[in-house]
Parts: sequence; structure tokens; C-alpha cells
Amino acid sequence: MYTAFLDLEEIQGPHLVHVWPVPYQGTVSFGSGTKNGPEALLRASYQIETFDPQLNADISDLCSFKTLPFQRPSAAGPDRLHLDMDEVLKGYDPAEDFFLTLGGEHSIALPLIRFYAAAHPDLTVIQIDAHADLRPEYQGSPFSHGCIMSRVSELGLKTVSLGTRSMDREQFEIINNNPEQILILHPWDLPGPAAAAREVRSFIGSGPVYITFDADGLDPSIMPGTGTPEPGGLSYNWISEFWRNLWPGPGLVGMDFCELAPQAGNVVSESVGVKCIIKILLSYFRTVNNLTA
Repeated sequence: MYTAFLDLEEIQGPHLVHVWPVPYQGTVSFGSGTKNGPEALLRASYQIETFDPQLNADISDLCSFKTLPFQRPSAAGPDRLHLDMDEVLKGYDPAEDFFLTLGGEHSIALPLIRFYAAAHPDLTVIQIDAHADLRPEYQGSPFSHGCIMSRVSELGLKTVSLGTRSMDREQFEIINNNPEQILILHPWDLPGPAAAAREVRSFIGSGPVYITFDADGLDPSIMPGTGTPEPGGLSYNWISEFWRNLWPGPGLVGMDFCELAPQAGNVVSESVGVKCIIKILLSYFRTVNNLTA
């Protein structure tokens, strides 16, 4: 089992990132395999260069990584898992500690969002996702992976959704009726990444953000390893340019990458996932260290 991210556990960059693998798939509703996502991401990270020539920056110069033990999945359901995660988070400070959480299904994001919202009541959640995830409950559970953003909305937080292209009519109406709380940029009328970043910054202001990244927000041509793929998703180049243009801007307090279901004999999905994570971290932390070119 791989237990470190990017094989950089001994590198001491100025910004500490706690990497938390949470291999949970208790409410998946179509394809399975998200329980294998964290290890696949860690394994793939050993093969990815830490230097980004586009940004002219190396993640090893900016971040140090401390990988926590794998969170033990609960057989009692997602609400029990969330309580177990809350217990772990009690040992950390949401005003200081940066978590990169590796799922697992998307429901694992809720304890992290609650954790940061406790210290940042003006927090905005940026959601990369094919699905709106605004169902009040799904398959009998309000904590299903299909309900995560409904729970976030109940916290009173603003949200930004990118890549979202699948929802029922009720979720569509929720979005349209809450323009001050929910900003959604659909793939079919997506502006260029620089224009999108300006729109998002205008909506967020200068407040803190948390990024919850569902792998299926990307197009399945580059992210085939996910349980609920949808055509017409974001390209790697678009989302990379978006992050590069978002900062300098709002502060990033933490992030997750969820819903990776690795495919046997195909390492494309986990490799793309690691590249997406590095691009976010580099795009943000290089601006903190005034390394923008």
C-alpha cells in the first residue's frame, strides 16, 4: 500500500498539507470502486513530476505533505463515518490546518466543509462536479453522495459549481431560485477560463474558499474512472487555466478530490486526478509566496 503523497514526506516546504485518505463508498448508486480511489491517487503520485513548466514552480518548494492513516470506513452508514471524521478533526485547527482529503465517494466532503465553516462563516465552496448533488435525500439517506451540496446549502454557505450538467427539475429550480447563494457555470455556455475566474472572484469576493472536486466534473474522455460518468465535462486545459487565473484572489483553506474509481489496467484517471490536485496547490501557493510570473 502506498502511504505518502508525491513521495515528498521528507521535503519541508513552507506550507504544510495534511493528506487524508478516506476510502469510503457506502452510498454509491451506480458504478463502484471509489474505495480504491485514495490508494490509486497515492500510487500514481509517485510517477508525476513535481515541477510544472507552465507555472514555472515546483510543489516541493512550496508544500510539505504529511499523510494521515487511512480513515477506516464505517459499516453503519455515512452519518457514522462523518462522526468518526469529526473526531479526527477535533485534533486540528480549521483556522490554520490545510487538508487535502482523498475520497472515496463525495459524501466524505461534508465533515471537512463543516470543519472549515466553523472558523470561516464567510466560506464559499467551489464544486467541480457533473451533478448538482442538491437532492434533499437519495435512496433513503440525507448523507448520500448525491446530497452533499444540499447539506452545504443548509450551512448557509455560498457555492460555485463548475462542470455541472446533470440534475432533475427540482434541483434546476433550486439553482435558479437562489442566484445570490449559488453560482453555476454550465459546460454548454462556459466562458473562457479567465472570464470564468473573474466572474467567480466577483461572486466570492475576498473571502476564503474550499474546493470539493468530484472526478466526474471532468470529461470522461480524460476521466473514465468514475462511477457516474457524464459526457460534456470540463477539459484539463480549461480547469487548469481557471485555477491559474483565479489567484491571486480568495484564500484557499482546504480541498478534496473524490469519486475516483480506478480501472484495472488503465492509470489515466488517477494520473489526471493527481495532476489536477498539483495544479490547484501550485496555482494557489505560488501566489502566496509571490512567485507569479
